[in-house]
Amino acid sequence: MRIRKLEIAGFKSFVDRTVIHFDVDVVGIVGPNGCGKSNIVDAIRWCMGEQSAKHLRGRSMADVIFNGSETRGPHGMAEVTLTFDNTDPELAQQLPLEYKDYAEIAVTRRLYRDGTSEYLINKTQVRLKDITDLFLGTGVGTKAYSIIEQGKIGLIVSARPEDRRMLIEEAAGITKYKARKKQAEQKMDQTRQNLLRIGDIVSEISRSLSSLKRQAAKAERYISYRKELEDLMLHEASHKLLEIIVLRQRETAARAEYAEKVLASRTALAARDAELEVQRLAAHQTEEQAEKAQNAAFSADNDVRTFQAELARAKDRFKHLEERRAAATIEQEDLEKTIADLKVERAELEKQLENVAAEEQRENREALEEHELLEEVRAGEKEAEQEASRLRKLAADAAAKVAAAEATLTGYERRFSDMMIRREKLDDEHGRLVYELEELEKKREALATQVAEMAEQKKASAEQRAALENEAKTLREQAVASDRKVEQAKNEHNQKRSRLRALEEIQARLEGVGSGPKSLLKTKDPSIVGLVADRIEAPSELLPAFAALLGDKLQAIVVTNTERASALLGDLAAKKQGRATLVPARPRYVAGGASASPSGEDVVGPLFEMLRFSAEDEPLVRALVGDAVVVRTAEAAIRLATSGATVTLVSLDGTVVRPDGTVSGGAGDAVAAGMLEQKREIRELHDVVAKLGDQVTGLLEAQTAERQRIAELTAAVDKARSEAHGSEIALVTAEKDLRRAEEQLAAAQKRRSVVQRDLEEIMGALENAGGEQEEAREKLEEGKRQREEVAGRLATSEDLAAEWKERVLAQQSVVTERKVRLARVRERATAARSTVERLARSCDELAGRIARLDGERTDCAEGAGVAAATMMLSREKLDDAVQRAQSAHAAFEDAKRRLDEARQILAAKEADLKGLRTELTEATEKLRHHEMALARLDIEENHLIEGVKEKFRGLYLPTVVGDYHKRAPVDQQHRARIQELGELLDRMGPVNLDAMREYAEAEERHKYYAQQKDDLESALGDLEKAIAQMNRECKKLFKTTFDAINARFKALFPKMFRGGAAELRLTNPEDMLETGIEILAQPPGKKLGNIELMSGGEKALTAVSLIFAIFQFKPSPFCVLDEVDAPLDEANVARYNEAIRSMTAHSQFILITHIKRTMQSVDVLYGVTMQEPGVSRIVSVKVNETTKSTKDKPAEAVAVA
Repeated sequence: MRIRKLEIAGFKSFVDRTVIHFDVDVVGIVGPNGCGKSNIVDAIRWCMGEQSAKHLRGRSMADVIFNGSETRGPHGMAEVTLTFDNTDPELAQQLPLEYKDYAEIAVTRRLYRDGTSEYLINKTQVRLKDITDLFLGTGVGTKAYSIIEQGKIGLIVSARPEDRRMLIEEAAGITKYKARKKQAEQKMDQTRQNLLRIGDIVSEISRSLSSLKRQAAKAERYISYRKELEDLMLHEASHKLLEIIVLRQRETAARAEYAEKVLASRTALAARDAELEVQRLAAHQTEEQAEKAQNAAFSADNDVRTFQAELARAKDRFKHLEERRAAATIEQEDLEKTIADLKVERAELEKQLENVAAEEQRENREALEEHELLEEVRAGEKEAEQEASRLRKLAADAAAKVAAAEATLTGYERRFSDMMIRREKLDDEHGRLVYELEELEKKREALATQVAEMAEQKKASAEQRAALENEAKTLREQAVASDRKVEQAKNEHNQKRSRLRALEEIQARLEGVGSGPKSLLKTKDPSIVGLVADRIEAPSELLPAFAALLGDKLQAIVVTNTERASALLGDLAAKKQGRATLVPARPRYVAGGASASPSGEDVVGPLFEMLRFSAEDEPLVRALVGDAVVVRTAEAAIRLATSGATVTLVSLDGTVVRPDGTVSGGAGDAVAAGMLEQKREIRELHDVVAKLGDQVTGLLEAQTAERQRIAELTAAVDKARSEAHGSEIALVTAEKDLRRAEEQLAAAQKRRSVVQRDLEEIMGALENAGGEQEEAREKLEEGKRQREEVAGRLATSEDLAAEWKERVLAQQSVVTERKVRLARVRERATAARSTVERLARSCDELAGRIARLDGERTDCAEGAGVAAATMMLSREKLDDAVQRAQSAHAAFEDAKRRLDEARQILAAKEADLKGLRTELTEATEKLRHHEMALARLDIEENHLIEGVKEKFRGLYLPTVVGDYHKRAPVDQQHRARIQELGELLDRMGPVNLDAMREYAEAEERHKYYAQQKDDLESALGDLEKAIAQMNRECKKLFKTTFDAINARFKALFPKMFRGGAAELRLTNPEDMLETGIEILAQPPGKKLGNIELMSGGEKALTAVSLIFAIFQFKPSPFCVLDEVDAPLDEANVARYNEAIRSMTAHSQFILITHIKRTMQSVDVLYGVTMQEPGVSRIVSVKVNETTKSTKDKPAEAVAVA
């Protein structure tokens, strides 16, 4: 089952569909941190069924779905497919039967964002269990040794011994046995629970069979009575339906008669109504004429008012136009005077403008002359400034040379001073080092003594710990046996207690007790003491005899007040809740005592003397039992009775022979016997549960004491281990301190030699420093002389430049003054021009206004003429409208008179119509009365038919009337029989109509559950045998596998370490099912000790040795190693790679690594890159070919990855 290829899509950082082929023996996967290498390991584990999100480095399973990046959105599904090669016939035999014949097996797992999961094998949907079973026992799985991820290699060494045995179990193939054993144990627990439940069910069904038999007989009688009652009730209902039919015919005829009367009244009313409508129409026409006349009068009045208003408006307009024409004439005269004044002012301003223009030209010419003189002065200033700048640069260069010489001299002087200080410090350090060497030598000697003492302490602690561990081991074995006893006692106690509770619940429900006694007991009447069966106890061997003798009397109710008994029975009869028998607690007559008891070997003794009861119940028991004597057999009872015995004889099997010769026998009263047996069992269970409870308490106390002692020993062992560990750590620390002291001593000696050499070098350097200082002083003096010479020439040049600068400033002031004077003249000219233009615009605007006023005067004259004409026309229209208004008012008065006459005629006709309507209402009311009577008859008929349907299971009454109409009508005798049957059914009380069916079903269930109980007991025994067989097989496999792997580990460890020794040991060899595994390792040159004190590299190499030893014993088809070589140095990496290569004949290896040497040893190297942030990609290169040619990308890309 080697991996052929891995397909990933949407899983973590592998967002795009990625296919990785594993067609070679060793595949390497490399890439920078965080690129997604370990996501490939997670994909393999996840596809093989891993259910822990924590083991997949996530918080929830949804974290394995690609969650998006800066450039991509999240995916809705993650999918991984592993394709396995199944051509190896030996490995194929370990697979389930349905997959053995496939050349390839493809396992697929999908997870959707909504939490839905899918599992497929060869594209067929399966369960997670099917995938888990596929890998069981093959060495492959999410918890097996075939996948070693980051950090797990160290956990193999540091894990608890009990956890470390999982590796051996997987190699031995025990995991599939453990899975089957766990399933078998779960089935055993379920079987035991089912057995308890079925046992209770069988007992309960057995007790209910006799009760169901009586209920079935009662149900038969009930059905017979109910059938007769239904026939009588249908007879009565049929005759009632016939009566309703006759009444309906009568009411139908009366309804037809009054319907004709209503029709006639409605016809007459319609004729009178038509005449009234004609009169209403005439009155309406007259009303419309009057309304038109009134509207004409109102219209004439409106015309008069309209013409009056038009005349008033014409007068107002004429007056307004005359006033406007006069105002326009006055304004025109004022504007003509203003225009003349503006023309005079404009002429004066034009003369002033000519003078200002001549002054502007003169000022402009003088300003240009002064500006040319300023340019000449600026040229002289520029030449003087350039000479000064050249001299300044020379001065700066001279100053720089002086500063450099001063700095050099200062540096030489400082260096000389530093060397003097350095020589003093070296002298001091040399003296200090001599002192330190003496102290370090003393410290080394003291630490050597301390290391020797601690080694002795370590040995003593180890011996003490071994003694404590042996004692703790013995106590643990005792505790295991004690736990088994406690568990057995608890199980027995729980079973008995469950049975007791079930029986008490049955007793509390009064199952098997008749309905009458049950009803009385539920009343909680203070005079009721209880059932007779509750007051007497009989030994188990006498139960059939006692039950046969008393029979139904066992369900009799004991009362303290006989007067109250009558009332109780009366209430029971009134409520129809059955029958009951009441007996007084103190009977007035007590039977027995006078007759002599028979004797002989078949006589057991008087029954009264063998029963148990309280002293206060003795009269009750004597009254019930009498002089009954128990004999062994029915034959003996009959023989004694015929020989003259005068007492009641009862055999042990329940046969009763009374003094009068009556013999009762047979199967006996199951209900009575069941009640007594149940009460006996409850009493016995109370004692058993109490005893078992005490037993469990005692065992728990002993168990607590043992566990306390184990805890004390465990604490002592832990303390001893802690002390040993502390001593070992202290020893290691002391050894490290000793080595450190020796290293410090060597370092101090080395430092002293270095200080001596530095002193000699400093002395030579001080002798050379004097000549360098003298040369620096000569350069400084030469620089100062050059600086002073350039400074004199610079001062003369700067004075000349200052004079030219003052001349430039003076000429600039003259030019500025000329510019100001020119600006003022230009401003005066501009203001004069603006004023001339403004005056011209004003004259034009006033001339336009005069022209508009001429037009306005003309318009006002024309408007006044039109207004005068309108006034004349309005006066003529007003006179005509007054005449028309007078004529319209006369016509309105005539129309109003005719309307009053029409309204009087209409009122008379409406009074006549009202009388006809009253007659119609009376006839309609009588018709409605008969229709309601018919409706009531329909309701009664429907009610009767529906009642029959409801009572007789959907029977339609009209279909059976023909069966009863020929019978005699219902009489008083008929009704009395119906009442009698109803009371009879009521007295029967609640009847279980399904009792016959339930009785048959109960018998069938009893047989079925009895068979089920036998089957479960047989299955429980088979499961116990199977678990025992699996335990034996697991022990054998584990022991064989452990010895083989241990031998290989012992041989492989020295090869990996180039020396040393190691072995595996069992923590508890006596218990192969639970024992842990310890690793003891001794690297070369070291003592055998705790592997926790080994370095990280040594731990990793030890774990690798163990894994490879397991592979040598049982090679897994493939192995994934995630950065296992990270803690190893170069030499160990080489041995690690050699070991992997040696196992490629049986296993395929997938290595995730950062080690260059490991990369060089693989057959194909895959590089994981993340060129796009958050998205992983794969590139590959074959490295076992000389060409090193790549499949997908150049080798440089792989190296970068």
